[in-house]
Amino acid sequence: MADEVVFTWTSGGKPKTQTLLGKDKHSSREAVGLWKVGSRGWKVYATTSQLSKIDADYTRAEVDAGLPVGSPTPAFQQGSVKQGTKPTTEGFVLIAQWMDGTNFQKTTASFKSALTKEKVSKDQDSTDHKRITGGCDAAKKVGLQDCQGFVKPGIGEPVRFIDVHTSWNPQTKRYGTSSLAEGLVETIAAWK
Repeated sequence: MADEVVFTWTSGGKPKTQTLLGKDKHSSREAVGLWKVGSRGWKVYATTSQLSKIDADYTRAEVDAGLPVGSPTPAFQQGSVKQGTKPTTEGFVLIAQWMDGTNFQKTTASFKSALTKEKVSKDQDSTDHKRITGGCDAAKKVGLQDCQGFVKPGIGEPVRFIDVHTSWNPQTKRYGTSSLAEGLVETIAAWK
């Protein structure tokens, strides 16, 4: 079909195929799309041009700051991507936990709205508040760009980040700053 995507890869020396239907697609600004496959989210990229940077950003953010990104840790799988009648390309899939809760993206107002909608405790000694504060601090530490994710209290990671892009500078080997990540820290600090 013209709107389906077929992803093919090799696992244990054997070819594997996953067909992703157009009707199940969630749009993405940077990828072909996002699909729910079982309990995981599959974000399909048509080329491998961003693979090493995105993989490195996820790894650095988790190792250097403990940025909450869901469990199990997101994985990357290279393979071929067939989009409808277009020629097959070499791409990859970012496979991560499917996120439930309230989505926030790009603004502190969106983050505050997610906190409100999910009725996050304003008790700064509560487990959820402490864990959300820790997640926001981690986002600030790695200079998280284009901050987006989900808020859902009562689970191990009540804030989880998606589309992780850090401000890592390979020349200086340091993270830059992110006014949005700083805004998340200020928002949760004022949440009382």
